[in-house]
Amino acid sequence: MSIQPSEALVVESNSDGKWFSGIRDDVHSDDDDDGLTEQRLKQWRPFLQSPFNDSDAGVTPQTLVSNVGGDDEKDLEKPGMSRADTSLSQQNSVSNPVQVVYAGPAWVHLDTISYLVFFLVVWWLWASQTLYNIHFYTNDWVHLLSIFVQLIIFGVLAATARGYNVGAYIVRSDEPDTLDARTINDIYEPEYYVKDRKAFYSLDAIGFSLAASRTIQWLQHVFVLVQAWFTARKLKRHIPWKLYILPFGLLISIGLFWTAAVFTHFKGRTVSGAWLKFILWAVGLLVELLLHLLMENCKWEVDSFRCLKESITSHDVPPQLELLRAPSQSPQPSPVQRNQAWPVHLSGVNLRERLEAITTIILGEGLNTIAGALGAGISAPGLGSAVVVNIFCAALIVYLLAYFYFEGPTGDRNLKGSNRRQMEWMLSHFPFLLSIILLLLGIKNQFLLTSYLSTGERTFRKLGETMDGQRLALDDPTSELNMPMKNFLLKRGLKWAEEFQALNASVTQSGTIPLGDVSDEQYEEDFGIWSMRISLKVMVNLYKAFMGEDSEIKPELEAWIQMYYDDDDYPLLDVVGELEQASEFNYPRIISGLLENNLQISRYIIGLAGVIFLSLGLMNRLHSKPRDRFQWGIILSRLSMGFILLLLLNLNCGEIQSLWIREGQEKQQAGVFRWVWAWMVVPTIAIAFAVEFVIEWTLIRCAGMATARKRGDFSGPLWREFFGIRMPFKLNWFGRAK
Repeated sequence: MSIQPSEALVVESNSDGKWFSGIRDDVHSDDDDDGLTEQRLKQWRPFLQSPFNDSDAGVTPQTLVSNVGGDDEKDLEKPGMSRADTSLSQQNSVSNPVQVVYAGPAWVHLDTISYLVFFLVVWWLWASQTLYNIHFYTNDWVHLLSIFVQLIIFGVLAATARGYNVGAYIVRSDEPDTLDARTINDIYEPEYYVKDRKAFYSLDAIGFSLAASRTIQWLQHVFVLVQAWFTARKLKRHIPWKLYILPFGLLISIGLFWTAAVFTHFKGRTVSGAWLKFILWAVGLLVELLLHLLMENCKWEVDSFRCLKESITSHDVPPQLELLRAPSQSPQPSPVQRNQAWPVHLSGVNLRERLEAITTIILGEGLNTIAGALGAGISAPGLGSAVVVNIFCAALIVYLLAYFYFEGPTGDRNLKGSNRRQMEWMLSHFPFLLSIILLLLGIKNQFLLTSYLSTGERTFRKLGETMDGQRLALDDPTSELNMPMKNFLLKRGLKWAEEFQALNASVTQSGTIPLGDVSDEQYEEDFGIWSMRISLKVMVNLYKAFMGEDSEIKPELEAWIQMYYDDDDYPLLDVVGELEQASEFNYPRIISGLLENNLQISRYIIGLAGVIFLSLGLMNRLHSKPRDRFQWGIILSRLSMGFILLLLLNLNCGEIQSLWIREGQEKQQAGVFRWVWAWMVVPTIAIAFAVEFVIEWTLIRCAGMATARKRGDFSGPLWREFFGIRMPFKLNWFGRAK
């Protein structure tokens, strides 16, 4: 009897059931090979976990790291002496998930000072939480729940920041949009009441959100101290002094932030209350910064008030002999040593990865903002070559920003050394990240400014050519139906028939005066008024097209524009007026009012690019000591480029601080406005980035050639072989270095 049919049936049955394979099994034999076991261990997290006494949480005895030499400049050359790279932490611990608690930059309509203050506060919330995660994060549900609460806080901050303004209730002014201390009985304008409510609730929500976030972080450090107390009892040791600093010190900042929140709620509309809020915030942030610096400066083995003294003198203590022995020769610690060792928690949170993540987010947000500006103005008619050039330059700047940060002399290398060094490196990222945000926001505004002005200039040139090419006459009924004029103005949001009728009514005074009785002087005056009004209508429509969501015009400026349309005296001043400065005419003043924020950013955008290069150079130097002259060359070139760009801030100097001048006043105008009219704001920054890229690429190639020469691939000076075609393939122009 043959069994082949039954075997075939079994095989077929197994083949059909492969979709449900393992449905009755607990653990599959291949789990370890595909990483499922490790994933399960991560997801099966306890509700509460100590950062000190759990062997699976990434802890290592203090005897392995307590007396390592303190030369941070050489730590990169001695990875075996770094706490973060001990074999115990790599082999016996399950790596914890890296949680990036970051809500992204709030791209809201804030003025520069308000944005700077807001970013400083939010960035410190992120930075202080990152410092906690690096030292004490454990893979438990308590920390995941705290992340959820912090996510809510960041969401509240992002949602309420739109109405936030530093000068609210502080700066007194007669302007309608300036908020000052008023009660509801003193408010009669509905628009002012809405703006007042929005600003007050925003500041109130921000104040309580900041206080709540500080309280959560204080509770986290209290939890660490409590767990340290249990661990100290188990090890029969004293708790390290550094673990006391934040649980007790943060009580000061918590009190300051809650006091600020209460004052904002009850006294926020008074000048003193508004000032006190910012003073308390500033003092609270300063206290926290000093506390974190003190904590990072303390050693784990110090359990008294000798923290700073021990941190300094510990540099002279030689490494323990156990660190110099091979792992196979390392003796097992005795019970006494085990009792005296303080377990140092290794959270698995990498500072470089965190900073790279937040930098990537900010660059992505900036690119999205620039792309949004392009989308807002893409429907505007008459886009010229200046717009195309600015688009290319903006893309180049964003690309090279990412290149300089991720591919610099310290790219892809983790920072090692003391905790203080890590904190200094992290703090040096603040001006860098803030400058990136403001620079990309400035590039967006400069792109819109260049597009707006260049398109307006091109539009009026074509308008003159179109009108000159048509035979238009007020007494000719067919002129009202002229198709070239109709199509031209239709693209700019105007109706030619209505504008033609308005000109006819103005010249003939609504038909009361025959056209033949109108003098040439009166006709030129009426035609000039009509032309200025059409020009303003076109520019206002272009402004709305380019600015998109940001096209909201201030009420006082809107009223001024309406008066320009209704009162002949306003445009007449621009036609026949004799004023010393061009900025005193109504039309230039209105356009300057529309572009106020864009022009203000033009003054300091080049300085932001300079700060970025200075920050990059400082960050590279703080990360580690340069190994050779080529790394030094890249760092010094970045610092030099930063100083050169800062010198360009002198373009703000000039007698005439206006975008508009009369003929013959070019030399008196501030250089920044001539820079704007040349459409060279964004291209200048792009040129600086491109020059720095060429310098760094040259130094990198020289470094590779020096390595090849050391290996004996060639001999002779580097400059002679730089463009030589006799280079080995691994260093030629098209090959990859090996």
